[in-house]
Amino acid sequence: MKTHILLTVVLILEFPCVVQGVLIDDWLIRTLLQDYNKLAYPGTTDNETVVVKHDMTLIRIVEFDGTKLRIDAWLNTEWRDPRFLWDSSPSIIRLPISQIWTPDIVLYDNPDTMTRFEPNALIHQSGRVYHSQPMRLEVDNCGQFKDEFRCTFKFGSWTFDGFKIDLQNRSQVIDLSNFQLQNYDIIDTSVVRNELHYACCPESYLDITYTVNMKKLKTGWFY
Repeated sequence: MKTHILLTVVLILEFPCVVQGVLIDDWLIRTLLQDYNKLAYPGTTDNETVVVKHDMTLIRIVEFDGTKLRIDAWLNTEWRDPRFLWDSSPSIIRLPISQIWTPDIVLYDNPDTMTRFEPNALIHQSGRVYHSQPMRLEVDNCGQFKDEFRCTFKFGSWTFDGFKIDLQNRSQVIDLSNFQLQNYDIIDTSVVRNELHYACCPESYLDITYTVNMKKLKTGWFY
C-alpha cells in the first residue's frame, strides 16, 4: 500500500499527464508561475536583447473626417520568455497578460489608447509567447493627396531602447484579410521599421510605422 502511494506521488511530480484525475494545466501553470516575477524583463546574461515581433490586422474604419482616423484593428505581438520552458503535455497554455511580462509597445500618436478586452496570451513550451489584442486606434495625422488619404500609426516601446527590445515587423504590409469594406477602400498599405540614433547615446530607438492609403468609395449607379 505504501509502495503504491509513493509511486503515485512520483508519477504526479514527474509525469503529471499520465495520472487520471490530475488537472494537467493546473499543475503546469502553478509550477511555471511559482517563482515567476512578471515585473522582471526576460533578457538573460547570455542574450540581453528580447526580439519582439509586431504586426497589424485592419478590421474596419470606424470614423474618418479627413484628418482624424479611428479604426478597429488586431495588434499581434510575439516574443520569447525563457522562463516558460517545459517538455510535457500540454505543449501550449493560455494565461492572462496581467500574469506575465509583456513588452510596453504603444501607439506613439495616442499612447493612452484603452483596451476593452484583454484576451489570453498563448504560450508555447519553447518559451514563445503570442498575444493578439483587439483595439480601437485613433490618429489625427492624415493628409490628402488628390483624392486619396494617407494616415500613419507609429508603434514603439515606451521605456526600452533597442539594446533591450529589438522591435521587428512581421510583414511588409498590413493584413487586410478580415477588412470590412464600408465607406472607404484601402488602396495600399506599408509597414516600415525605423531605427533612430542620437549623438548623445550609443543605443538605438526603434519604431514600426504602419501607413494606410485609402480612397472614399463612390456611390450611386455610376460607380
